[in-house]
Amino acid sequence: MQYSLMLAIGRNPIRFRPNIGLSFWLGSMLAPFLCLSSAQAQIIGQDITSITTDTVLFPSISLKKVAGDSEFAGSTFTVNFGGQIQSITGLTIPGGSATFRSIPAVVQIRRKPATDPRKLAYYQGSFNSSSKTFNFLSVGPLSEKTLFSINNILAGPDNVFTNVGANLAGTPYNGNASIERLDFVLAKPVKASNKIGFTVFERGLPTGHDGFGIAAITSVDKHGNPTSYGPIYTIAASTWGKTPLQDPIPQYYFLNNAANNRGLLINPALTIPPNQVLGGILIRTHELVSPGQKVYGYSLFAPDVTCTRTTLLNVANSCFPTNTGTNGGIDLAAPNLGAVFLDTE
Repeated sequence: MQYSLMLAIGRNPIRFRPNIGLSFWLGSMLAPFLCLSSAQAQIIGQDITSITTDTVLFPSISLKKVAGDSEFAGSTFTVNFGGQIQSITGLTIPGGSATFRSIPAVVQIRRKPATDPRKLAYYQGSFNSSSKTFNFLSVGPLSEKTLFSINNILAGPDNVFTNVGANLAGTPYNGNASIERLDFVLAKPVKASNKIGFTVFERGLPTGHDGFGIAAITSVDKHGNPTSYGPIYTIAASTWGKTPLQDPIPQYYFLNNAANNRGLLINPALTIPPNQVLGGILIRTHELVSPGQKVYGYSLFAPDVTCTRTTLLNVANSCFPTNTGTNGGIDLAAPNLGAVFLDTE
């Protein structure tokens, strides 16, 4: 049985508006961004200290007799998706606040091998062990491509760059998705400046957010594939996102597609420790390339990637390790906010 996302569509969503204004639909991409340079061993961006959000409600969906995996193996469950999209609409950084408009990006997921069908996700919600029912706040179930494309902090892709699996308290689970590089190609290029940036948000410990690599895309072909990059930067683990962006801290659960290997990510697999919260970093485009240079987007990759600007173009190159362990376990939130135009007070 196939499950499709009931979002697109001619249903009238119910909007919940906090005091902050702009509401964003599923396709909305906004963004702030920051980063560290491993080459210079210094931070080249800024931690995000708070966010504002807007919530839109779509129809809820209930799935019955969903097979569990790992921690939940051997049982079937009811999995309810509440229909919410909670989008980031604003942020603050040290020294001021920022409002922004954005240019959306198209996401490309680059794997090695390209045929690896395993997919991983996390959702915010609760579990009733008596009724074997998961209640997630987010709209869903979401495809992997949507998880990487949506501005929604209630769900996201889990352990994005882990190649050989991982474990929780010594218990292994199917944590290998073979993703080597994520490309966020803007709908139109921008000129690098201190007023335009990219954001990275992650679910994790405030003092233990995972590391990642980033490089600006400086040209693309007619199909939107990167053809050149700016300098490569590595953001070290535990150096960013130190201000928790949620209070109270939510509970999350890990899902995969183990029981339906090429289908949607609907199989409950793990209870995520209850101390993980969103953190964020803002990377301004003029920190990635020279001011005024055209930027077509950016790519993210694991912190153990050893590529040059040329070899980064092909994920088949050996500079993309195939044995990336938990150091590639970044859990992105609202991954695709595009290029953000900052107006700092």
